[in-house]
Amino acid sequence: MNLTITVAVISGLAALSALLGLIFARVRRRLERHIRDKFEGRALLGATTRANLFGLRSEGLGQIRGNGALVLTEDSLYFARAVPFREYTIPVERITGVSMPSGFLGKSVGRKLLCVHFDTGNGPDEAAWAVKSPERWKQSLEALVSGSLPGTDSNFKDKA
Repeated sequence: MNLTITVAVISGLAALSALLGLIFARVRRRLERHIRDKFEGRALLGATTRANLFGLRSEGLGQIRGNGALVLTEDSLYFARAVPFREYTIPVERITGVSMPSGFLGKSVGRKLLCVHFDTGNGPDEAAWAVKSPERWKQSLEALVSGSLPGTDSNFKDKA
C-alpha cells in the first residue's frame, strides 16, 4: 500500500513539474515576441526573459515578486512582468545608481540582486531584480549612466 502511494505521489509531482515547465516555456516565448516587436530595429545591450522583479521600494513590502523580461537599450531599462502583465520603464538619464544587495524589501534568493536607484520626477525610488550575471548588468548600466556606452555582447543577452 505504501509503495502504491509513493508511486502515485512521485508520478503526480512529475506530471505537475512537466506541466509547469510547458507553461513557463510558453510565457517566455510570449515575452520574447513582445520584446522583438517592441524593440524592433533597436540595439539591445542586454536582454533576458528570466528576470524576477522583487518590487519597487515606493510600493512597499506587500508586493509579490514577478517574472518577466528585462531589456537594456541605450536610453532605458525596460521590464515587462508576465503575470499580470505590467510594463516598467526607467530612462537611463533618471538612473542615479546601481547596487547589488543580497536582499530587497525583506526578500532574498541567496545571491546578489541587481538594484537600480532612480529619480521618478517626484523623488527617489529603487527596483531590484534577480538576474543571471547581475555584475554584467551593473557594469553596463553604470557605463550608460556615465556616458560611455558598452559594446553589445552576445554573451550578455540571455535568451531563454
